[in-house]
Amino acid sequence: MKKALVIASFALVFDVAAIGQQPRRFSEERFGEGLHTAQLISNVLAKGQVSGSLEFNGRCGPGFLVPDFPPIREPQKPYAPNAADNLRSMFSVEGRIAVTQERNGTIRIFEPGIQTDILHVRISHLSFNKISDPEQALDLVLGAQEVQSFIQTHGIGQPFNIYTAHLYALPGLGNASPRPGAPSISGELSDISLAHALDYILKTFPGFWLYQDCESFEGQRVLHFGLFPAPGEIWMWGNSQTLLR
Repeated sequence: MKKALVIASFALVFDVAAIGQQPRRFSEERFGEGLHTAQLISNVLAKGQVSGSLEFNGRCGPGFLVPDFPPIREPQKPYAPNAADNLRSMFSVEGRIAVTQERNGTIRIFEPGIQTDILHVRISHLSFNKISDPEQALDLVLGAQEVQSFIQTHGIGQPFNIYTAHLYALPGLGNASPRPGAPSISGELSDISLAHALDYILKTFPGFWLYQDCESFEGQRVLHFGLFPAPGEIWMWGNSQTLLR
């Protein structure tokens, strides 16, 4: 199935109008900043033994990273006992991000007023059959007929992904196949919203899912979804392979 949305954890996005043009240095720096931001969020969630989601408006187009994380401030260590309080402090830089915590402990980090219509799309049925790769689970959810129909009907586009870092291809990491005992997701879901289906993935792969809404330079609505695991686990995106450390 051809994916309609980019679901890799990170992608460098830059201007490629000229053949062979090199990525801008600031994009390389922003890549490191984004990776650091995702790690900090995961650290705080893991410390509080909770999972969550991040929903926001970002920038998209040549020269911008995907996802384009909101600015944060470094959390003070040791972390406060309440993960939600830590995250509120982290995202208080601009004052545009709110943080709430549900009764079941799930933390929602979101920008009020963004379009979240696709997150409420109802999926008639999903079947997870011992999926040990979170990318496959995410692809299964985003590939649901109801989600794809919504994307096509509303003319939603995707970020231009020219580069994705495949960690499994780096020297020294060895075989990227799931090792014995790796977690796997199973279960049948019926009449569930896209957002709640993403929450279901987090029960097996704790961390947070991300939803970025933006408008391209051409005025097209563009969406990006991502899944970020808890610290201590490296998920190999792109080839449906997983490596646990």
